[in-house]
Amino acid sequence: MTIADCRRTRPRASGRGRRSALIAGAEPSIRQLVRTVLEIGGFRVVEAGSSVEVRERLTGAERAPQVIVLDVSLPNFSGLSTLSYVRAETRLARVPVIVLTGLSEPPDHRQFLAAGASAVIAKPFSAQGLLNLAAQFARAA
Repeated sequence: MTIADCRRTRPRASGRGRRSALIAGAEPSIRQLVRTVLEIGGFRVVEAGSSVEVRERLTGAERAPQVIVLDVSLPNFSGLSTLSYVRAETRLARVPVIVLTGLSEPPDHRQFLAAGASAVIAKPFSAQGLLNLAAQFARAA
């Protein structure tokens, strides 16, 4: 599925009660792609380009996001240590975290799941698949 397909199938969301997501990743192009996909799906999105920014965004937020999309190649800290930080914070411990990774082997995915990821998606990924997964987690939150 393409971004155009996501646009055709997007749910209508009002500003009030709108779903929220935090996108964390080092690559601006990947963050922009994920932002576009989630915004088309009705999410309000906040971005972070490093582990330090993740902590700042989450600390400064009035409410926790309903879902976090975490690219595991973050500068300053690994995505795995950022995931550990999220899981250790009481108010964030139950927030679903979708890990994006360039690693496609099941043992690598199991490592992220064991560390607390809710789901692991290998890059390149399906825009519609990511949107569906994020929406599913946001509904459950």
